[in-house]
Amino acid sequence: MGLFGTNKEKNSEISENQIESIVLENGEKYQTDIIVNCLGFSCPRPQLMTKASASKASTNNIICIKVDNPTSMESLQTMGSELDCSFLGTLFSDNSWKVLMRKN
Repeated sequence: MGLFGTNKEKNSEISENQIESIVLENGEKYQTDIIVNCLGFSCPRPQLMTKASASKASTNNIICIKVDNPTSMESLQTMGSELDCSFLGTLFSDNSWKVLMRKN
């Protein structure tokens, strides 16, 4: 599978109440409440999936968006106010990014 993936149907999912512990490069540690798997998708699909998840999230929920498209990763970082979320950070590993946001 390449950088942008090939099996989109299998990779697309939103998992609520899924806990994953993520430590950012600055040492901050977060436990996720919602994971949005956007691997294999390009703009605007990751943004739309994230918007749908954020609208259902409860206050202070940590949302982790997994994305392997650089443009999508960059745009997600700036969508905080539109989603009523605060951007927490990004972690790069295994040829993809985990973008973390907290629901306001």
